[in-house]
Amino acid sequence: MGMKVGDKTGGPMADINVTPLVDVMLVLLIIFMVITPMLSSGIDVQLPAAKSAHEAKDNGQHLVISIRDDAAIFVDTKRSSEDTLIEDVNEAYQADPDRGILIKGDKILAWSDVHGVMSIIQEGGMTTMLLATEQGED
Repeated sequence: MGMKVGDKTGGPMADINVTPLVDVMLVLLIIFMVITPMLSSGIDVQLPAAKSAHEAKDNGQHLVISIRDDAAIFVDTKRSSEDTLIEDVNEAYQADPDRGILIKGDKILAWSDVHGVMSIIQEGGMTTMLLATEQGED
């Protein structure tokens, strides 16, 4: 591999080699394609559909309380229970107190199950919560 530094007259070469730029961009593209699905936080649950849902991306900025179809409760990815939910939420808030609470309830759960978890969180002093849904059809 040689390096060309000029033409026959000895002046600088005006051509731009874009191969390294393309290589770097392809590597960055692959990295972002692999990392992007991992950015959503919490446990993966099947969300219910809602016609009046407003689209907002979950990029890890919320403290996610997930309730699976077997009524298991998770604070981010840590399994919790109704008895220890407030302590687990407070512990997660100590790491980043600026996060909001996002409730993800499985679509086959009864509303009373999700409401019960929300009531426990409200009794702990946290009153502002978001509910995660899928965009429903019009």
